[in-house]
Amino acid sequence: MASTYEQSIGRQQITKDLRQLTILGVCLLESPDEGVIVQNAAESSFVAEVKEKQYTDPILLQLKENVQQGMTKTFELTEEGVLQCQNRLCVPNIDGLRRRIMTEAHHSRYSVHPRSTKMYHDLKEVYW
Repeated sequence: MASTYEQSIGRQQITKDLRQLTILGVCLLESPDEGVIVQNAAESSFVAEVKEKQYTDPILLQLKENVQQGMTKTFELTEEGVLQCQNRLCVPNIDGLRRRIMTEAHHSRYSVHPRSTKMYHDLKEVYW
């Protein structure tokens, strides 16, 4: 049987490990069969960059202000303050970000035949 001190050290290590998992974007959920479900949400570096650059685009800043004042219903702000249109990220026209997203999507090994519309549909789900 472990001493109280050993149990305390064990709890501290578990807490430390859980914090590290949280930083990495991993969620632990209870499952109905008394197990644990591990959920990992990866975010594209482009998505992170879009969210960051929205704060430097004057047009998107004006749209955010209009949303906050209730002047537009087409756009909405997430809890993080990210501007979206129909649940898709609004991509600012800064530092060639739009072009880089299109280039990456076009040259990705997961894109299909150039005349197919799969790439367009994949991008349309995330970006506006």
